[in-house]
Amino acid sequence: MQPAYEWDFSIVLEYREVFLRAIGMTLTLALTVIVCGMALGLALYLVRAHSWRVVTIAVTGIVEVLRAVPPLVLLVWIYYCLPILTGLSLSGFQTAVLALSLYSSAFYSEIFRAGFQSIEKGQVEAALSVGMTRSQILRRITGPLAFQRVFPPLVSQCVLVVKNTSLAGYIAVAEILYQGQQISIRTFRPLEVLTIVALIFLVIILPLTFAANALEAKYRKKYFG
Repeated sequence: MQPAYEWDFSIVLEYREVFLRAIGMTLTLALTVIVCGMALGLALYLVRAHSWRVVTIAVTGIVEVLRAVPPLVLLVWIYYCLPILTGLSLSGFQTAVLALSLYSSAFYSEIFRAGFQSIEKGQVEAALSVGMTRSQILRRITGPLAFQRVFPPLVSQCVLVVKNTSLAGYIAVAEILYQGQQISIRTFRPLEVLTIVALIFLVIILPLTFAANALEAKYRKKYFG
């Protein structure tokens, strides 16, 4: 009979400083990608919604391509192929920010598009009829309505960004999973190390989700009673 596996988490404590640095790297990467991806996604939506038909078709094609390509493929392609094609060499962190921002921007763009297109045209026409300007309508009507409707999918996409940071380990970015794999190789304790990695992601993601739900409830009460 095969003996039961003996768990030993004490070895993990010896690498707590490594894990803390990895957590910092993961949070920095995730926050950077969320900000860049959301800004690029909003820009893509605005170009699609308020540009010439040819430009709209081109941007739509770019968005669909980015959504179709797996993020790991995009990450590895930029890291290895971009220097060959352009001579531009990026660090692992820069590559991860670029690849994950491009990938997430396509989904942010679709979220913004769905939010703004869900607003009834009659509300905009009614606001125009009473003399409100386009900027006032955006600030007081369409903006709050669209944000309230896209907030849940935006939070979900941000959570996915945090999870996708683990892909950066494939190009040696010292995020949580990468460091966990390195530690498990050194200690021969992969089960304990990967368990700690999973718990770290839970500790990061669950509070963000709860905070986002609370913020959404507060926002809905402020604007919609």
